[in-house]
Amino acid sequence: MARSISYNFEFKDGAPWNYVLEFDDQNVYVSKADDAPKPWTHLDFHKCGHCPLNSTTSPQCPVAKNLNKIVEDSKGTLSITKAKVTVVTPERTYSKECATQDGLRSLFGMVMASSGCPRLDWLRPLARFHLPFADVDETLFRVLSLQLVEDYLLGKSSEKNAAATHLEKRYRDVERVNHTFIERIRSYCKADADKNAIAALDVYAQLFPFHLEDNFRALRELFK
Repeated sequence: MARSISYNFEFKDGAPWNYVLEFDDQNVYVSKADDAPKPWTHLDFHKCGHCPLNSTTSPQCPVAKNLNKIVEDSKGTLSITKAKVTVVTPERTYSKECATQDGLRSLFGMVMASSGCPRLDWLRPLARFHLPFADVDETLFRVLSLQLVEDYLLGKSSEKNAAATHLEKRYRDVERVNHTFIERIRSYCKADADKNAIAALDVYAQLFPFHLEDNFRALRELFK
């Protein structure tokens, strides 16, 4: 079933940012037409080293294309700028007073996971069950659950070590994408809100593999 999710940023000073994101029945982001794509969105501009796409068939990076409007709005905004961020999904509404980069991190994460990037597409089911402003523990629980549900539904091994190994490899790929995107955006934006939003996502990507067993131990305590 097609869905839409809106993100609204309200500031004490300055015009609000409003985004209505449309998704098809596979929860793939439905791209809007872009009459004048920015050079930083071209596939070969700071292309990820492990990207399997070809600029002949994909002239624009699918993630950069979908983030273009958001980056354009936030390119002059400091990360610490306070905003009231309201997220409206078909099921419920979330609202939080926070730094702009925290709202952007949540928004970027959803768009990046659902844009058709071959290295991020495994996260697309989480975008369907989007949880705005998730902290590290919530993200850990959701990602681990995603891996185990995927293994179960596709008839793969559900053994803990196999799931952990697969997650570590996937998160290494996510980390490489995040690093490249910071370089993409840095080349275009003067302020730091959007770069810091990507950097915050990257912190999750880096922390998860290094502390995997500790994370499992923390979750295990919840079931005692």
